[in-house]
This record gives sequence, C-alpha cells and structure tokens, in this order.
Amino acid sequence: MSCDATVVVTSAADPVADPHIVRLAIGRLHELEQRWSRFLPTSEISELNASPGVLRQVGPDTFRLVEALVLAWHATDGAFDPTLLGTLVHLGYGASRDRAELTTSLAPGTAPRGCPAEILVRADDRAVMLPPGTTLDPGGLGKGLAADLIVDEIIAAGAAGALVEIGGDLRVRGRPPVGDAWPISIDDTGEVIELAQGGVATSSSRLRTWTTDGDRRHHLLDPATLRSTTTGVESCTVIAGTAAWAESFTKVAFTRGADAAIAEYERRGLAASIVTADGVVTTCDWKEYRR
Repeated sequence: MSCDATVVVTSAADPVADPHIVRLAIGRLHELEQRWSRFLPTSEISELNASPGVLRQVGPDTFRLVEALVLAWHATDGAFDPTLLGTLVHLGYGASRDRAELTTSLAPGTAPRGCPAEILVRADDRAVMLPPGTTLDPGGLGKGLAADLIVDEIIAAGAAGALVEIGGDLRVRGRPPVGDAWPISIDDTGEVIELAQGGVATSSSRLRTWTTDGDRRHHLLDPATLRSTTTGVESCTVIAGTAAWAESFTKVAFTRGADAAIAEYERRGLAASIVTADGVVTTCDWKEYRR
C-alpha cells in the first residue's frame, strides 16, 4: 500500500493472547495488500483490470472492496471515482512510491475514466465484471476499508479495544489504553482530536507528488478535468462511522472546493477540517472532537 501502518491493541482479560492478535492483524494487512494492490499483477484487483468484460469470481474481501468503491462513487455524486487509474498512470504515477520496480500494467483499451455505474457486482456467487475500458484503483478507500476490517477482526478475536491506521486512514473501536476516547493527532493542523469509536481519514495533495515536463502533479484527480485538482484545498480530514466512508468523502473537498465541501459535510452530519492556502476551515461540530 506504499505507506506505513500502525496497530494498537488494548488488553482484554487474557493479555497473553494479545501478541497473537497483533500478529493476526499484521498478517491481514499483508494479505489484503496482496489481494488489492494495483502494483502486483497477481492481485485480484489487477486480474479484474486485466480482463474487462469477463465475469470473475473474487474472494469475500475483494468483493466487499468493489462494493464499497461503487457505493462511494454513488454517495459522493462522483467526487470519489475509483476508475481513474488509466489517467493516473498516464500522468506519471505508474510505479510504487517505495518500490519502483513494482509498476501498474494496463490492459489495451483502458479508458482515462471508466463507468462505475456499469460495474456488475453479483452477490450470490461473489462475481464482478468491469465494463470494457474500466479499471479500478482502490486507492485510499482500500486503506480505509482494510483498517475497518482489521479492527473488527481484532475485536472479534477477543481484544478490549483496537486502533488500526494505514497511511492516514484510521479506525478505532472499543476501550482505549487510557480514558474514554482515543487521542488522534492530525498532522496537517497539529490538532489532537478524541474519538470513542469510528473512522478518521486525511487526504493530502502534499504527499504523493511528482513533476512531469515542469508540471507539478499530485495523485488526487478531478474526474471532470482528468487532471490533479486545483481547488486550493491542500488537505482534508473527515470523521465518520468507518474509515472507508471518511476516506471517500475527503475527495469532495478536492473536487468541489472548501466552501462546497463544508456545506456537504454539514448536510450529511460529517465532522471535517480542511486546510487551504488561506488557512483552516471546519464544520460546526468539529470542535466537539477537539481535545
């Protein structure tokens, strides 16, 4: 996933079991990367991308991921678009940021932007078919969903509480190490928030950047222009019920600008903080989470 991850487990009645739970969580991180990475030709996502128009059965984790990607596209009215992989590679982000030998392969005929509405997701046999030209990039939502899945599995394994953070996407559940809420530092603003349970995601245009022909680019693309976003938003943090949901809605700020995004977050009851060149703007209820 080209990023660091953090796993925190708070002890239940049997602390001896906790090291096993941590190992279980780390193993699941590697397992999900093997299934979802666009940089690995043997991942289920890469195999789907290589066979548009073919109905393929996938494992339960990947089926849930594809469902989440399509749902996020609908919920954000297209601000989050998981089908921009062709454009992302064309603009210069084709190789892994930490292992340059791992690159993304695209099938002939891959479109700059696909059509999420036409992705077939069949639940009875966990089958998925991408329409011709469409490819999927799990991106940040994949990291958020991985955090969600692993936290739930840690709790099911007997832990009292769990925190999983993957590259800026974080999920907490259960008893924190101290007090009644988990303290979470927001790097882009220096704030610390407290969250009893739920998800937090931060997307930033400052991190995954590169220059091509003198043009500075970043990985957050506008589905309308097929270019790196230029709304003036530098980073956006959203608090929601899950990390995947929070991650998908960070994209609203980058594609529609800070003012429109704040209005959308207020309408949906999502707490958010947006950093622009002019300063920081937040939703009204963001202050409820400040330490």
